[in-house]
Amino acid sequence: MYTPRFRIIGLFFLSLFSVTATLAQFSPANNSHLNFSSVCFEFQWVDQVVNYELKLTEESSGITTVYPTQANKYIVNELIFGESYTWQVIGKNRQKKEIYRSEKRFFTIDEHFKTGKKFVRFREVTNNSLTRGSELVILDYAGVAINHDEEMVWYLPDLPFITPNSALRDLKLTDDGTFLAIIDSNAYEFDLTGKILWKAPNDGAVSHQGKEDYHHDLQKLPSGNYMVLGNEKQRRVLAGLKDTSRYEIGTIIEYDPSGKVVWQWHAKDFFTDNLLKLRKKEDGEYNLATHLNAFNVEGNTIYAGFRDANWVLKIDKSSKKVVEIYGGHDSGLPNHYGKELFRFQHDATVLSNGSMAVINNDSIKDPAVVSSLVVFSLGENDTPKGKELFRFKFDYDSLCNGKSLKLGNIEELTNGNYLVNMGAIHRIFEVTPKGEIAWDIFVEKLDTFKRVWRFFPQYRIATATSLYPNEFAAKWTPKKVKGEQLAGSLTLFNVGSEKNRYSVLAQLENGSWTALSEIPSVEPGQSRTTVIMIPKKYVNSTGVARLKMQVVGKSLF
Repeated sequence: MYTPRFRIIGLFFLSLFSVTATLAQFSPANNSHLNFSSVCFEFQWVDQVVNYELKLTEESSGITTVYPTQANKYIVNELIFGESYTWQVIGKNRQKKEIYRSEKRFFTIDEHFKTGKKFVRFREVTNNSLTRGSELVILDYAGVAINHDEEMVWYLPDLPFITPNSALRDLKLTDDGTFLAIIDSNAYEFDLTGKILWKAPNDGAVSHQGKEDYHHDLQKLPSGNYMVLGNEKQRRVLAGLKDTSRYEIGTIIEYDPSGKVVWQWHAKDFFTDNLLKLRKKEDGEYNLATHLNAFNVEGNTIYAGFRDANWVLKIDKSSKKVVEIYGGHDSGLPNHYGKELFRFQHDATVLSNGSMAVINNDSIKDPAVVSSLVVFSLGENDTPKGKELFRFKFDYDSLCNGKSLKLGNIEELTNGNYLVNMGAIHRIFEVTPKGEIAWDIFVEKLDTFKRVWRFFPQYRIATATSLYPNEFAAKWTPKKVKGEQLAGSLTLFNVGSEKNRYSVLAQLENGSWTALSEIPSVEPGQSRTTVIMIPKKYVNSTGVARLKMQVVGKSLF
């Protein structure tokens, strides 16, 4: 499910007679080298200009394409890797007369070993353009984003701290148009070009063991905070045993943007000796591994998936208590639902209707068992908790045996379909709620030594409607009013790929911000103009008011 979030895009300083906006930078900058084929062009607003023309020239062919826009941002898709471009902006007034012409700027979309056919390939099985989704698909182990025609849109550039042996996991795009990833047990946020914007401290403040050992799942929350999984090593004598047991058990950590720990949860506080001793290995020894590998935040609730314990736990964030358990073997505890519904699962995705989806890797040693996508009730719409709502087995054709030992996840698409990463099977497919395959590919990587194509399973895939899901532009036109009140018309241009609504905030004398006006939903590619009246109390002693515009999130759900 989607939760509204805020982010600053526009910032305006208003006086009685004029407006000064924070000047937009020209982007892409001159002589830039880009690692993505979908480019958001941005340029400065120009007085008296009502229509802009973005002129984009392909260097190799000399072909120029003109894109008309009223906003100071415009997104062009499907540019070519390895191609260079020149761009220029023309501004025209209401009489359609040219009154502005920018200097020409140059950029290149760099070719890379990931963009050709010598790194990764996609063997297409099904591609039904009528029933499949349109989202981009981000593959974490490959470090790329592709569209549903298997065309490269973005690749993770070469960064100094990434080596050929680095472990890259959980690569995903945030609502802010930035990427998150766990790389070599460190957690990062970076922009499209790979510039690091945030890094988790990994200082052992939670584990008290020197580092946190981040793993599996990293998310940016609606508050702007970050939540990530960690580990801590345990060494103790379990009840009824003589020898010391050594095992690793998970933590969930929330950081604010400064890197301060604002919330933490320790699995060791829930897994009592009796719960740890419920499972045994083949040699008869207790299996103390729980293997926390996923979480999902829904308001004050956190769902945490433990693969080796075979459970998804529902945690009340305020009390840190486990209030419900789903799946796996009987825990002997109350509020345990959907017993035996899944085993050795990956992911714990809460869907838009309130149900949950997991990859049921299951016990693949059993010849009668195959892995599957399982959707089950969390009690939504008075449906019994733990009730199976949908199951799609992975042996749906003869191209694989349907047994995925590990890895895998699910993404719910905007059309209601499920995009499924089969994990170890190195296959990704999209299935409708009726069980019909809409898109289906195998992912393979070139073995450069033996020159053969190998299976290339992904730990996690992610989706995004574009590289710029919530991008917008804002234009302020001051209006004269009587007295000392400020007023103007604010035009919001939704240039991103998500339907959004917006909030206008005014800054108080003490530096805090207060809501001034709400702008209703604007469809992608559309604009909305609103008259804003600014009360005198928001005008400071120098006659200036300060406003900012913020996205209020994915309002279409």
